[in-house]
Amino acid sequence: MVLMTEDGMTTYGSFASNRVLTPLHAEFRALLWAMKSSFQLYHSSMTFETDYLQLVNLLEEDDEDKWPSLLAVCDEYHLIRSMFTFCSIVFIPRSRNFRADLLAKGARSRGFSFSHVNSQLSGWMAQTANFFEVS
Repeated sequence: MVLMTEDGMTTYGSFASNRVLTPLHAEFRALLWAMKSSFQLYHSSMTFETDYLQLVNLLEEDDEDKWPSLLAVCDEYHLIRSMFTFCSIVFIPRSRNFRADLLAKGARSRGFSFSHVNSQLSGWMAQTANFFEVS
């Protein structure tokens, strides 16, 4: 997660868990984690961006019956979303989501479950910091 506020503050976050059924499950879990983390940081109006179009389509359709394996996650999503004064989920190309993509790949490569949120990059995150420079 890369959380950027209107006043220019950036917060980095990374999350990894074991055993998800599909990439869609993994993306959904990551979105829920980002939503919870954002809310815990007192952000009540958010636009979440993802490069996973299937997740955006699922949430736009709001038809959980098509995805019975995601029912519990969908219920959790609706509960968390209801806590925000404004919340939207939008698709962006991976080329515009490279920072979060790098953090996700780094988290996955660590091989264990964890959660990290901070305004500073941790040591393992800093290894990819050169990729964070925007030209």
